[in-house]
Amino acid sequence: MNTLTTEVLKDYAKITFNTGGKYNVVNKEFMYDVIDTLRKLDSDKDVRFIVLTGANKNFGAGADIKELKLANENREYATNFFSTMFEMYRTIINLNKPVISIVEGIAYGASMEILLVSDIVIASSYARFAAPGAKIGVFPPVLVTIGKDVIGINNVIRIALLGEELSAEEAKQIGLVHFVSDNLEGEIQKVMDKLRLMAPSSLMSMRRLIFKKYESELESAFKLLIDQVLTKDATNGILAFLTKTKAPWVPQ
Repeated sequence: MNTLTTEVLKDYAKITFNTGGKYNVVNKEFMYDVIDTLRKLDSDKDVRFIVLTGANKNFGAGADIKELKLANENREYATNFFSTMFEMYRTIINLNKPVISIVEGIAYGASMEILLVSDIVIASSYARFAAPGAKIGVFPPVLVTIGKDVIGINNVIRIALLGEELSAEEAKQIGLVHFVSDNLEGEIQKVMDKLRLMAPSSLMSMRRLIFKKYESELESAFKLLIDQVLTKDATNGILAFLTKTKAPWVPQ
């Protein structure tokens, strides 16, 4: 199953996430598809911008819990899973073209973190954002590294350490989202009309300057996450999520 639908429309490409079911999840197949598709589009001279969105009116629910369980049980799988995830984010930050993410419904965990490496984020008024990884014994590596500059350390603490969910307006207030609108198509066109006024080489240079410094820190965070997913806390947290019970550290 291909987890993406790609349309090339005029001078931009629209990638729609569709991993099956109501919510889109970040699994290995999805990550491979994202990496491969983005690299191909980056070399297409007719594509100036890349738009990311989710099918079924949901951007994404984060890492696939079934694959997190496999990662928790096997270091080799964990290394492969999170190395691939790092490569997905690395591919996005090294693109030569602006990335616009369109959020409907939920953007949680690893899905929400895609927004932190996007250039422009547009959300519907009913969109919701969260990074609940610590509740199952892992953590959001992009949020705790790049997120400190994008939304500020106090907001990272609020979302990552306290596990708070944000509305679209709250996400806009802290800088995670740039525009909130229920006319998403119209908002996309407004943004791209502004981008079209900018020289492609200038946009490329600015992207490189904005994102390049994060690559090393992000790689270190993912290496730590490999160790974290193998801890007893992750074992207990993932099991509690799957069985709909409380993790041992949660007051009974």
